[in-house]
Parts: sequence; C-alpha cells; structure tokens
Amino acid sequence: MEEGGYMTEKEVQRAEVFARIAHKQITKTKAAEELNLSLRQVLRIYKNYKRRGRDALRSKKRGKPGNHCIPKELRNEVVDLVARDIYEGFRPTFMTEKLYELHGIKLSHETIRQIMIQIGIWIPNQKKRPVVHQLRMRRARFGELVQIDGSPHNWFEDRGERCTLLVFIDDATGQAFGKFAEVETVEAYMDTAREYIKQHGKPRSLYSDKHSIFRINRTGCLKKELVTQFGRALKELGIELICANSPQAKGRVERVNRTLQDRLVKEMRLANVSTIEEANKFLERTKFWENHNNLFSVAAVCEENAHTACPSAETLDNVFCIKRLRRVSKNFELQYKNVVYQICPKDQLRGLQCACVTVLEKFDGTISIEHKGRKIAFREYYKQECVGQEMGSKEIERFLKGKKPRVVPSEHPWKKKRNNLLAA
Repeated sequence: MEEGGYMTEKEVQRAEVFARIAHKQITKTKAAEELNLSLRQVLRIYKNYKRRGRDALRSKKRGKPGNHCIPKELRNEVVDLVARDIYEGFRPTFMTEKLYELHGIKLSHETIRQIMIQIGIWIPNQKKRPVVHQLRMRRARFGELVQIDGSPHNWFEDRGERCTLLVFIDDATGQAFGKFAEVETVEAYMDTAREYIKQHGKPRSLYSDKHSIFRINRTGCLKKELVTQFGRALKELGIELICANSPQAKGRVERVNRTLQDRLVKEMRLANVSTIEEANKFLERTKFWENHNNLFSVAAVCEENAHTACPSAETLDNVFCIKRLRRVSKNFELQYKNVVYQICPKDQLRGLQCACVTVLEKFDGTISIEHKGRKIAFREYYKQECVGQEMGSKEIERFLKGKKPRVVPSEHPWKKKRNNLLAA
C-alpha cells in the first residue's frame, strides 16, 4: 500500500454519504446534517469527490511530517547531548532547563521527554495504586508553620561519602532552606535552625517527625515534663514544636526532598562538589535556595509575615547549646563529662552549696556554668580519661551501613576442620 493510501473510519463514512449523494439517494442539505458540516463545506468536498473519487476524502497531511516537528539536525544534536555521561540521571524537565541554560536549545519538556523515551534513557513512571490522604489547606501566613526533615542520600554520588541534607520549608509559601551535615544530630539541627532564624526570624511553629532529637520516645515517659535538647531550645525561643504522626502529614518537606535529590545532585555534579564544606559553600555562593524558591514557591494567602524579630547572636548562642543540670558539692565542685570543675572563691556563696546549676556546653567546646540566670566563675580542677563517646541512633546506623562484613579466610581453623570432615 502506498504511503497515505488507507482511509480512517470517519473518511469511510463520509465516502458512503457522498456515494449516496452521487446516486441521488440523499440531498446535499440532508448530508450536511448527517456529517455535521455546513452546506458550503459539503459542496466544496463533493466537487472534489466527483473529480477524484475517494482520494479526495483522504487527509493530505497523512504520511508527511507535522508542522511543529523539530528539524532532524536539531533532534540529532539533542540526542547527542542527552546521551552524555555528565547528564546521566537527569529528568526531562531538569534536562530541558539545562539544555536552554548551557547550550541555548529551547524546546518543551514534553519534546525532550519523548526523545529520551525513544532512545531508552528515560522510562515513564508506572501507575501505582492510589493511596488516599486527605488534603489540608496551607497555612495563611509566611512563617506560621515550617516543616523540617533530614534527607540522607548519596548527594555526592561516587565523589564523596554519604551525608544528610537538613531541609526547612515554609508551609504557606513553599520557600525552602537547608544545610548539609554528616548525619541528623542535635548539633546539626540547632545549627540549621540558627541560620534559618538569622535569615527570616523566629517562626511560630516547627513541624517534624517523631525522631528522638525532637521528643522523648521512652515508654512510660511523661512527655509534657521532659523535653529533648532541641525541644528545650525551641521552648526558650517561644517556638512551638509539633510532631507528625506519619510521613504523609508532612508531605511538603518529603516532596521537596525528592526534588532536591534529583536536581541538587546534578547541580553539584556539574560544579564538581564532593565534600560537605564545599556543598554548603556552593549553596551560599550560587544562591541555590533563592533560585529554587523563585521557581517553586507560591504566594501566601495573607501578606503578613508571621516571623518575629531575630534575637541577638549572644542569645542564640546561649539557647542553641547543650544544657545539663548538675548539683554542686559541699566543696563547691561539680562533675561534667569526666571533668571536675571547681567554683572560684569569689562565687562561693552560701546559696551555691549543694545547689543545682546549669552547665552550658557550646558546640565549639566551650563550657559555662549558670545559676538562676547568673554566670559563675569556675576553673577546671581535674580531668579523667574519656572511656567512650555518646552516639545517636542515626550515627550508629550510618556506622553499621559503612562497616564491611567480615570475610573468614580459607585457612581459618574452623574451615579446615569442616573441609576435613567433608573429605572423610
């Protein structure tokens, strides 16, 4: 069959109607009603039908390239660029942006997607069984609720070790902010929260999961009375902490984690970033969060900003630290982390003897002691050898994942004994 020689079902039906007109079985006005065409169109088509027969009813576009088809040379150039190793794993939308940004090729993301599917680079997502989760309205004001979460991932691919990105995203606008850290720890979350507060001010509330960094998960614990170090810091700043019951409840930060695991990984690949220090500098130097927010954020329902004024740097340092209660002995001494501290004579007041004081440990290693909001002078009296170090669950999990399984050598006595038994 020649190219374009076949007819569609619609064209066959039209041919039958025009054959009835030719045999004077139906008028042209009645045919126009059946074909849902105007009388003028029927007259024009019938004129061609009498001259050329059924060929007049076939579409003239059949077998020809479309009017919006991209040139073959441009398509071959796109195929060559998309197949390069540096663009491995790029999704169609992100690939479209980089083609325009780096190579000046401006095409729709659907065109790039179809090209990637045809050459086998992109596999369309299979439809999954839908899971129903009730939607809720966004908060009305910027800073009214901020969702936080950690995203452990191979951010540097094979160029560096696995690490975690701590992400803060506003519920009302979708504006995101984050920093890289080795694992999810109290220190990492406090450092990221301090940077967020410096930029935007204090939010009304934070929305997190039920990790032990945010709440006490011990069975039988009175959670209203005991709080974690991070929860205590937020309470001192007047920020409410809400713990979600499921990952879907804080879906906004979960979805942005998935987006960042796709886009940010490729951005750092192009910039050849391979360490946590370089990654944090990259986020600041390239204004990554500003560009990301311009692309994905939305306007809040209410223009009012719910953030309150940022405290002073000294206040933030005194809040975002580790605070422990210790009791002063009769000799005006106390012990903290295998170190005995002695209160200086000028502060040896009767009220301090056998009193409870607060030890503040900042993340740079400096120690200070307070009693009822007043700092107390002290000196290091005796330091014992440190036997071990406290580790969080995330640090232990990271250690176990990186630990290689032990391989028993073939000359091990147990294997020799087993081989002898099998030989016998």
